[in-house]
Amino acid sequence: MRNDDRRSYLPATRRNGAPQSCEPCRRSKQRCGHERPVCRRCAGKRIDSQCFYHPAPMTRRTSSEQANPPPVSSSRLTSQPTSNASSPGSLGGGRIFAPQEPHSALPGYLGSTSFTAVLTEHRNEIPFDPEENLDSCPVLTVEPDRVQSGAEVLLFLYSFKNRQKLLDRFYSRTWNAIAPEAVLQATLMSIDRIFSDFDGNNLIPQLQKLATQIFRNTSRPMATHQSMTVHEYCDSFTGENLRWEPIGNLFSIFGQQLVITPDNDPDFSQGSDDPRAKDRLLEQVVVATTICINFCDQASSANEMLAYLQFNDVMLQTQQYGDSSYQAWRRLGDLIATVYAAGLHTDGEDDNRPFFLRQWRKGCLISVFYMDKMQACFVGRPPLMNYRYCTMEPPLDLSDEVLIEGGDALNKAISELDSNGWNTHGGRYRMTPSRLRFRMAICREQTLELALGTHQPQDLVQKTQEIKEKICAVWESTPDQICYDRRNNDDFHDGFLTIVYMYLNYLYTCFLLQRTLIKHTNTGQEALCDISRQTLAIVINLTSVRSPMVDLDRHYSWIALTYGLPTASVLLLELLHQSHKPGPHNIELPRSELIRNLSVFISVLSWVSRPGHGNYHTCKEAEKKLSRILDQLLDPQPVPAETVHDVTSGLSSFLDWSNYNNWDFSTELFPAADGLAP
Repeated sequence: MRNDDRRSYLPATRRNGAPQSCEPCRRSKQRCGHERPVCRRCAGKRIDSQCFYHPAPMTRRTSSEQANPPPVSSSRLTSQPTSNASSPGSLGGGRIFAPQEPHSALPGYLGSTSFTAVLTEHRNEIPFDPEENLDSCPVLTVEPDRVQSGAEVLLFLYSFKNRQKLLDRFYSRTWNAIAPEAVLQATLMSIDRIFSDFDGNNLIPQLQKLATQIFRNTSRPMATHQSMTVHEYCDSFTGENLRWEPIGNLFSIFGQQLVITPDNDPDFSQGSDDPRAKDRLLEQVVVATTICINFCDQASSANEMLAYLQFNDVMLQTQQYGDSSYQAWRRLGDLIATVYAAGLHTDGEDDNRPFFLRQWRKGCLISVFYMDKMQACFVGRPPLMNYRYCTMEPPLDLSDEVLIEGGDALNKAISELDSNGWNTHGGRYRMTPSRLRFRMAICREQTLELALGTHQPQDLVQKTQEIKEKICAVWESTPDQICYDRRNNDDFHDGFLTIVYMYLNYLYTCFLLQRTLIKHTNTGQEALCDISRQTLAIVINLTSVRSPMVDLDRHYSWIALTYGLPTASVLLLELLHQSHKPGPHNIELPRSELIRNLSVFISVLSWVSRPGHGNYHTCKEAEKKLSRILDQLLDPQPVPAETVHDVTSGLSSFLDWSNYNNWDFSTELFPAADGLAP
């Protein structure tokens, strides 16, 4: 790259040659660090959203401009770029751009109550297509600032040395990714071909031209037809039709793989003395993903590729900011809006899509639906999707290779499925866990209706029993190859985590049902303790599995908080209850075994999430609070006789079991120990 090509990515200078300062530093007359997109001083003050570099800071604005400041670019959501020599060029610029949507944004899927429904249902009786004008979109005029921002994202991708390695690693370790590998491999191959034709001595203008073309492609809907092949499908968003959705998907997958890449991996630490080199690269990848999503939002074109991107982005947000973060919850809402706008929730056999794409879209819907239930349960909020408004039909248990090949091979594979759509030769395909998630997610939503609902039905006990029987039937009818309790799970094999997730999800639904029964009927405590013991033992066993090649701490922290913390708390609560009440007790617990497991679990919370991880503070708070309860159990303080009743009755109500983020551990029932005061 020539020096003049690099100049636009260096900090801007004023007329006197001095580097330009960001607005917060300039107004406060403080020394600015000049880093892009967020300076060091603003990052330290945690005012990233206010840090921007005004193109003409001394220009007097009109009153209307002062009342309506320019929108903040998503590129300022990151910390300062890394200078690691082995990582891509920094994602900088920090420019403010005011995106302009097309004058007639595409409406997306329109249902049977929409403003066009009557004409659409009678399209055969009228001489024109009522949707003809809705699908038209004017030629997009791309503003220079947006072109420059797009060029910076492309430069980041162009300079990314290990993009193929990260993509290969991601798909080699997981068999339940939401996006088909063939789609992302075709995207990366296409981008590599485009980049290989670039003249390295005149790079920036070429990236700007490519960015302009990508903006225009993204503003158009993706057309499909029933006879379309996978090759034709990939051509619709690669090559000369390249779009921001597949580029964003690449970044999001790079980020997910970087999350589990050890810090000492030579591919990302070689030549750098910065211990946070990989984490800084991850931060840049997260920002690049966000920028691509914003580009897609401006285009207003909803499709399954955008849903893949937003799903992967939510995964990144939970790993970067924590599973209870508002960032992740807000992005989940955007993802579900895309699902509805793209019509993923109602896939009919008469639509104008090929068979393989209908299967992939079904898998996408199931993954989003399942994620919605998991997040809703984690934070104790109502789910954002309702199965009653979705065509909940699972994809067939077929491999992507067979779907891509089609023809006789596809027909033969379909004929070999059993009556429920499962493969009969023990294969584990990308669609396999989606089929189980589909059935379990519906049971989880019905459970959440009882656990979070404000109006409990009169037949609560009957409804709870029906859901319990349904979830048990689902598990019993699941093939052995993906059932944790029917396999030899002693070694860390491919797909091990996914299989454990499924079983823990099954147990936790039963846990929530028992909690609901206890809350409203004060019965079923023994069954709840049995489920809790089993779940906690699996969580402890899982976190003991370590691999030097993979850093799974962020995944383990989610498992510990989702499944381990509630069940450990139930057991601690029951043990403490029994310690304050003389026996015999209705529930017999193996006290020594539970204290050992609880001690190990509390120890897990101390290391399972490291500083900088999204769940770090939540894990540390949980460790501190559970330690206080365990200390009270092991070294009980004398309790006056008149307060015993208050203690035993208060213990059962001071925890909000639907949302552990609201648990009140500051109660007088647990006096603060030295060094453990909240």
